Amino acid sequence: MSVFPSSGHGRQVRHRSLFSRVGRVFDAVRGRMMAIILLAAMPIALIGAVQAWHSYRSTLEAPGDRTDLTVSRIDLELRHESEHLSSLLQAVSRMRLDDAGLRHMLELVQSLTGRHYSQIALADDRGNILTAVGQQGGSAPLTMDAMPRFQGDVGIVALNDPVTHVPGYFRITVSTTIYDDAGRPARPGYLTAIMPLSWRSAILQASDPRLDLVQQNGPVEIWLVDSHARASAPLCSDCNWSPHPPERIMQWARGTLAMGEEHAHITLPDGSFSIGRVQDGVHVLSMTRRNAGERHAVVMFAISLVSSGLLLLMGLLGASKSADVLVITPLRQLTTSVNQWQLGGMYDVRSNWAMPLEVRQLAHAFSKATRKLARHERRLERAQARQELLLKEMHHRVKNNLQIVASLLNLQAGRIRLPAAREEFAQARDRVRALATLHRYLYADGELYSLNMQSFVRELCGQIMHAIGESDESRITLDIRVDDLLMVPDQAVPLALIVTEAVSNTIKYAFPDRQHGTLEVGLRALSGDRACLWIADNGVGMAAVRNQPGTEEGRSGIGMQLIRGFARQLGGELQMFEENGTRYVLVFPLKQPEQDETAG
Repeated sequence: MSVFPSSGHGRQVRHRSLFSRVGRVFDAVRGRMMAIILLAAMPIALIGAVQAWHSYRSTLEAPGDRTDLTVSRIDLELRHESEHLSSLLQAVSRMRLDDAGLRHMLELVQSLTGRHYSQIALADDRGNILTAVGQQGGSAPLTMDAMPRFQGDVGIVALNDPVTHVPGYFRITVSTTIYDDAGRPARPGYLTAIMPLSWRSAILQASDPRLDLVQQNGPVEIWLVDSHARASAPLCSDCNWSPHPPERIMQWARGTLAMGEEHAHITLPDGSFSIGRVQDGVHVLSMTRRNAGERHAVVMFAISLVSSGLLLLMGLLGASKSADVLVITPLRQLTTSVNQWQLGGMYDVRSNWAMPLEVRQLAHAFSKATRKLARHERRLERAQARQELLLKEMHHRVKNNLQIVASLLNLQAGRIRLPAAREEFAQARDRVRALATLHRYLYADGELYSLNMQSFVRELCGQIMHAIGESDESRITLDIRVDDLLMVPDQAVPLALIVTEAVSNTIKYAFPDRQHGTLEVGLRALSGDRACLWIADNGVGMAAVRNQPGTEEGRSGIGMQLIRGFARQLGGELQMFEENGTRYVLVFPLKQPEQDETAG
């Protein structure tokens, strides 16, 4: 079996430790104030964060929106230019011109448009080019797809560039009538023009909307791609755009077209890209990057985020410091002063401007309470001193009175001639002297509420031996085995009388005919708040004493009655053993002195 704790137990211990540390933090005033500030600032911070995040997302999505807008604008521009060229051709087709006049008109149209169109030509009904301007070296004939089917129709067909193999031109065709030299209709024909899809920024006029696509504060790059996104060419030939998009963008465009999507966009760290279908199935791929304003907005978002965090942190630190100066330090001073006062020192807390009103009021209330308690304690101390003085005086007077009673009994015993009566007076004298000795201990040693039984029992036994006429060096050896035990006077009085009766009987009867022996007196504390008193001798025993002439009562007389009565008063159990002498054993519950009494 493994003796190492499991990982789950370790995690539980760490979690409890973490919760304990967090609990200690929030148990203090500083932690609670910081939590309150955080809770109060949380709604405003959340609103600001949501607005900032929305602005940031809008800034991030702006290039993507601009690419989508670029594709739409390219489509709009191509449609607009196609419609414009179609209108010009339709206007020319309605004119009754011969070959020379038609050629002159076509050159005029080419001149008015800045020679933007690659070719403007007249073709017969079989598609053969009869007259053409703008393209030298012959012209390709029209195909059936490029010829309008009905009068007034406009045919638009995309043509691939022979170099890049991407749609680079639109062929726009309208039907017309070919007239002879006399101005009579000769046969049907077609007016056709080849419009390049790309342009050059150098020939764009100031009012041309396509200038917005190449402006410097919003860098845009646009490419024409074939229907499978395998080839590409820049839409502007002199805009310094990249010849081709990045290969990974071309792969994405191929995947988009393969799925049949006509429009899609993607945003990457190096820019946003959109692909879309424009006029007559031509696909345009556009790319935009963040302009200066958008980059500034992103930087400002990061700065605002960091500055907000720093400001919140500074606010929390300021609140923590303010709480320490205004609340925690005054409370700590108040606590320290109260603790010093509890230990007996002076309570001294000076109010100042840094303390809040509530803390000043609390300090003032503590000051009033401590002054009242101090006055009350002084009154109690005087009353206690007076009580102890009166109690000492009482014990002293009781001791004196008992000594007087003992002396009177001793004098009276000296006048009595009968031995039995004199013995009774002597026993009464010993009992009174035992009580006088107890009160003398209570008075002389200052033990008003408890008695040191070790010294008291030792002196009491010695006093009894001297009163009977046995000294410490006599034939009876006194062995005192008493613990250093404190006992209340209510128990010390019956215990002293039990010792007096038992020791007196032992000395008188246990060792007849001047025999030598040992008398053992012991008192020991037991577990469970109990005590054991034993008085043992190695004398002749109780049976021998009862057989002695003149001692019929012996140890079973009034002495034994007193011992049993005092044992019942103590609430104890008395046992007697007769083996190699006599042994008294008394086990009784021990009352403990009260704390304030023993401390006094």
